[in-house]
Amino acid sequence: MKKLEIATVFAQYKVLLAILGVLSSWASFEVWKWHQQQHEKYIAQKQQTCQEMIENASNDVQSNRFLKAAYYSSLMQQPFKIKLKQPGINTDFISEKDYILMYSQPASLIPEHPRYEGSLFERLSKRTDKQPPAPLIVTGKKILGNKAEVISACAPKSFTVSLENLYEITQPVDISPYLPPFSSF
Repeated sequence: MKKLEIATVFAQYKVLLAILGVLSSWASFEVWKWHQQQHEKYIAQKQQTCQEMIENASNDVQSNRFLKAAYYSSLMQQPFKIKLKQPGINTDFISEKDYILMYSQPASLIPEHPRYEGSLFERLSKRTDKQPPAPLIVTGKKILGNKAEVISACAPKSFTVSLENLYEITQPVDISPYLPPFSSF
């Protein structure tokens, strides 16, 4: 009789362990699924923020005649002769200030490693073929010789760029005096 009781208790423990195993597997799957959803939301938020910084930089470049001329001359692969305000070159580099990162030759906008997951970040980390990449708003961190360490919404860590590729958002005042029609007569 004693052996039968031991076998029954042992069988009950096996059933309880099986139920516990199924429940823990289900719970761990739900936790994994929740973490995966949170990660996808995080990446989507980073993509949106990065896209906004690219659009803001493009709007800033398009709204300033000199930056626009410099950008289009780089697209046409022609030298640009006007001196623009560049931090660390002809203006003071200020930490925690926003600047425009604008390349004049083909380059990758953000470093390959580390980078966020997703097709946008993969595309931004690849070197462009013939034209420079789109401009990007970055925040200056510190100056390192002829390079600057910058922070971007498009990269998880700071990275270095040449000072030649950083521009002040506000350039010299672009004023063309208004001349009424036929004023040259």
